[in-house]
Amino acid sequence: MTPFKRAPERDPLDRTPLSVRLQRSATNDYSPGAKGFVEAWSSIFVGLTITARRAARNPDTLRYPFEKLTLSPRWRGALRLTGILGRDDIGSIEAPSPDYIRRIEVLEDEQRLPPCVGNCPANVDARGQALYLADERPADAYELVRDRNTMPGVLGRICHHPCESACKRNHYDEPIAIRPLHRVAFERYAEFREERVRKLPVTRSERVAIIGSGPSGLTAAFDLMKLGYEVHVYEKDPKPGGALLTGVPAYRLPREVLAQEIEDLQSMGMRLLTGVRIGSDVPIDHLIGEYEAVLIAAGLQFSRMLPIPNIDAKGVTGAIEFLRAGNSKHDAGVKGKRVLVVGGGNVAVDCARVALRCGASEVTLSSLESMDELPAHPWEIEEALDEGVVAMCSFGPHHVIAPEGRVTGMRLQSCLSVFDAQGRFSPQFGDEYSDLECDVIIFAIGQAPDLTDLVSGSDLLLTERGLLPVDGSLMTTELAGVFACGEVVTGPGSAIASIASGHEAAESIRRYIQGVALDEDRVYRPVPVYPRYGKPVLKGIEPSRRRAKMPMARGTDRAKDFRPVELGLTHIEGMSEAARCLRCASEVCVGCTFCARTCPDYAIRVERTDDPGSRCVTRYDLDLSKCCFCGLCAEQCPTNALKHTGQYELSFYTRDLTVFNRSEMLRDGGGTRATGADGTSVSACRGAGAPISEDSSPSNPEDLVAPTEVEQ
Repeated sequence: MTPFKRAPERDPLDRTPLSVRLQRSATNDYSPGAKGFVEAWSSIFVGLTITARRAARNPDTLRYPFEKLTLSPRWRGALRLTGILGRDDIGSIEAPSPDYIRRIEVLEDEQRLPPCVGNCPANVDARGQALYLADERPADAYELVRDRNTMPGVLGRICHHPCESACKRNHYDEPIAIRPLHRVAFERYAEFREERVRKLPVTRSERVAIIGSGPSGLTAAFDLMKLGYEVHVYEKDPKPGGALLTGVPAYRLPREVLAQEIEDLQSMGMRLLTGVRIGSDVPIDHLIGEYEAVLIAAGLQFSRMLPIPNIDAKGVTGAIEFLRAGNSKHDAGVKGKRVLVVGGGNVAVDCARVALRCGASEVTLSSLESMDELPAHPWEIEEALDEGVVAMCSFGPHHVIAPEGRVTGMRLQSCLSVFDAQGRFSPQFGDEYSDLECDVIIFAIGQAPDLTDLVSGSDLLLTERGLLPVDGSLMTTELAGVFACGEVVTGPGSAIASIASGHEAAESIRRYIQGVALDEDRVYRPVPVYPRYGKPVLKGIEPSRRRAKMPMARGTDRAKDFRPVELGLTHIEGMSEAARCLRCASEVCVGCTFCARTCPDYAIRVERTDDPGSRCVTRYDLDLSKCCFCGLCAEQCPTNALKHTGQYELSFYTRDLTVFNRSEMLRDGGGTRATGADGTSVSACRGAGAPISEDSSPSNPEDLVAPTEVEQ
């Protein structure tokens, strides 16, 4: 056993000293001679400079009340409200089409732009829609939305709703069902269509031709009609709608809804010429000569294919061709067959679901991406899986198996990654192969325009890839007076993005016809970035705060035909959902109670009535005897109606006045004193937007009503 050895003791001299001797010296002596003379006068000059600089500053002490401290606007004094529901009008975002984006920019600069509006490519006023629907004004809601979203009934069924991802309610519970509310407004508008759809007056002599009746072309037509122009729309198919008709399946978009909204545009003055193929039936040069401006909104006409072996085998088709056949005839030649869809986007999912409805015995969706990386919308993928589509992810096509010129299968190769470190598309494949037996292969890997016939014989030239050179911001082509918009410019995208490009094209056409420079003093849509909210915990949240749940047809039943998948909200559900809207950035309190829920001292009490047509906040009490002035309530206010003030002096006649009721909360925020002198009873509101009558303040403070007895 090794004996224990004591560690050697450290020399006391090695320890860190507790104190250190410092040597300092000071002297008033300057250098001898002229150098010392200069040093002395320099010292005097430096001292005088310091004295003068400090004399010019304000003193550190204040002589009150002659000198008052300037408070930061973030000072957490007694809070106040800038407006309140039932007394103050929230208003909608409305402006003529040429000035609408300027209005959006002003609201963004003032930090008064609702996130749902700012995140929408077309800046649709979703907040105003909810306001009108909650107050039983469905016709006003529909027409407000239609001003920027030309077809609310259509987009109410197919839009990918970026507005909802920016909704502030994501932070608290669930976002407002903005897209389903479009559908509610459309369905309720049927009661008013006959009396409210009127022909728009033609006030200008110039005419505009639009090639294509998809969402972008119809949007440009509507904007130009509102400006007084005569608009003619040319469509090569027998029926209008473009990709909305031929590409979007009927189980998502009932054809009668699309037809109704296009018919409304015709009733308002749009002349529609179907079955006319520009380039072969009518040369585009003819339109250029006959009209003051021509807009190409032709969309994407054919599918991209892969250069792999046997790609031309019988049984291989493209997504656009397949969807056109399936949507028009509900028979795409796949009955009883095994179908493989190559692709992971929304078009691929649509192809898979249409194949099931056309009688395919089994449908497999193959994609390079993993299940978590699929570019298709999550709800689309979930609905497809519910209907019986089988997903085979992280596999890419190697070659088509077609021994006798007819498809019998596809050899798939494992995909290790889709994008490189810089985020560029650069798939890396592994050594694993899998042969999948199938009878039909549908490639849904992208679309492209087919403009060769359309521009033939004109001065319009295409690129080597067959694309039309277009200025993406001004929507102009290389030929004066000819413009382009929609997916022929932006590439594959969403319907609401195409609508946004239609608005820009209409503005360029207006400027061109009126002889105004296309980019002179032009305002482009601001693109704010909003926070992404994590999924909140919904356990314990009251049913009244939960989002209205869209009823769905059962997956196994709906996959048999083209019946609508979403069954729609009822009238009552729509009104209740609209009432959930927080009216963000309106600076008007809507009684959402999030301030009261946030307050750590339970100092706030809020009550609201939601009767249609007379929605109002009936009570708002702030008990300053409990308030710790932390400001958390103001930080949570989604409307920015709860403001900090510089009123840090609290002087009251009685303790009862420490409870600020609704009237006192609506006081002026100026000055430094909050006296509670206006804390009087306020009668209930009598209608949406109607002023609330206020009793005059009693002359004797002792006659003031106790806060617990007012506004019950």
